[in-house]
Amino acid sequence: MSLEGIPGITQTTERFVQHVRMYLRDFAELNRLVQGQESSDRQILWAVADALSDFNGTPPFLGSLGLDDLLGRGLANLLVRMTTIALIESVGLLQTRNHINYSNGSVNVGINDKTPLLMQWLQYYKATTEQMKQRVKVTLNIEGIMGTGISGITSEYWLVNSTYSTY
Repeated sequence: MSLEGIPGITQTTERFVQHVRMYLRDFAELNRLVQGQESSDRQILWAVADALSDFNGTPPFLGSLGLDDLLGRGLANLLVRMTTIALIESVGLLQTRNHINYSNGSVNVGINDKTPLLMQWLQYYKATTEQMKQRVKVTLNIEGIMGTGISGITSEYWLVNSTYSTY
């Protein structure tokens, strides 16, 4: 399922969704237990929107930054990780909802029993990504205050510390 026909989807957005898919290695030929792709382009797009909402909703508040804003500042890695978190949460809920154990004689089989593994990955990703996100947000906030970032008021510190030419 592609993103064609969805209003407001830019080439940058489509490329980023494919970048996330590449990072996840979510391709039919690599998925031995899942038929086709595990996450559709629309599901990845939803996860991107969730990641942007998380970023914008985490203090310090820097305004509403979009995909182009973050990618333009070289924050693709952070956004990929935040998108991955949203996808792992979604897949984990699906696995939990469809989990069943089956036993026949001495043979026990678990269907959709990956929830504990997904939770371990989720815990790892959240811990490392939250640290990264906080560092980025603090840096962007300081840049904004100094007048060198996304937005901000130029202070006397900028005048003292900036380099400029008088000619």
